[in-house]
Amino acid sequence: MPKVTNGRVIYVAHPTGYYEPGVHTKYVEEQLDTDTVPLNGGILVKVLAISSDPYMRHRMRDESIPLFAPPLKIGEPLDNFSVGKVVRSEDPTYTPGDYVQGYFTFENYSVYPGSTTHAFKHCKKVPKLPGLPMSAFAGLLALPGKTAYQGWYLFAKEKAKTSKTLYISVAAGAVGTFLIEYVKTVHPYLKIIASAGTPAKIDLLKSIGVDVAFNYKETDTAKVLAEHGPIDIYWDNASGPTLDAALCNMSTFGLIIACGAISSYNEDQGAVKHFEKVFERSLSIHGFVMGIGDDARRALAEFDKEIPPLVQARNIKLREHRFQGLKSAEQALRSVHTGENFGKAVVIVDEEGGAA
Repeated sequence: MPKVTNGRVIYVAHPTGYYEPGVHTKYVEEQLDTDTVPLNGGILVKVLAISSDPYMRHRMRDESIPLFAPPLKIGEPLDNFSVGKVVRSEDPTYTPGDYVQGYFTFENYSVYPGSTTHAFKHCKKVPKLPGLPMSAFAGLLALPGKTAYQGWYLFAKEKAKTSKTLYISVAAGAVGTFLIEYVKTVHPYLKIIASAGTPAKIDLLKSIGVDVAFNYKETDTAKVLAEHGPIDIYWDNASGPTLDAALCNMSTFGLIIACGAISSYNEDQGAVKHFEKVFERSLSIHGFVMGIGDDARRALAEFDKEIPPLVQARNIKLREHRFQGLKSAEQALRSVHTGENFGKAVVIVDEEGGAA
């Protein structure tokens, strides 16, 4: 294969507030000889699609600051959940032409495992599913779907059998919509309350079966929950004031699943004032990170069995906000913090990634 143009998105500065394209990252291009680039026993992957996720903001920090997600390194390309196609291999596990889901760099061509050794690094072969684009393995069948499934499978599956009401915040995002459709399939008797931040997103929530959908920017969350609760299970993607409102409207022995804290990712709005409700109402709180721990691996093995057929049957629908080309990756990263995206934000790096 002749030399190709290899685009790269490089991390160049730590943000203190919102991430800004061109300020904290930079798109560059280089010429790459795919026949001679050193693999050191690994594989060369042609990247087809990359996920853009809110948690990436946690990675944009000085490496001396300890957090659950590994820090990005100044001067190095970003990496995240992706799907690609093997073009060269020095690893007997993979052959050219294999489709792979993994944690690859923001490049047109990514060497795996390369120089990165953090705990999120992974790679596995995936099938070409009829009727679905490969981008599904960077989005719906990757971080958001697996996050929703793992949290529900490990913590809420049994509780749901004796519950009446579920509340989901930041519900129009990829995790929230997956969870709504999955719960509607396996626990159809649960009343679902869900909140989002735009009229269009409220319309989406209603269209997928939410019983009570409201705009948290225009409506008092605590009043809605008081009217339609009490809440037996709260799936928390927000923290901050939303978590406070939920705490004050939980049922006794209620369950809170802490999945995200988007209110504190860019601004300091994550403080909780009513934590005393935890002991007053004998609440259980479970926090988790997708893929971490033996229980997570057990849950994700079940995901691979249960979820792809539900997606193919359209019980759980693929909703993507596509950003075309690697040059658009910075815009995609920004979008998940400003609410610009509608559906799972994915970067279609190569046209094969978006073709069903």
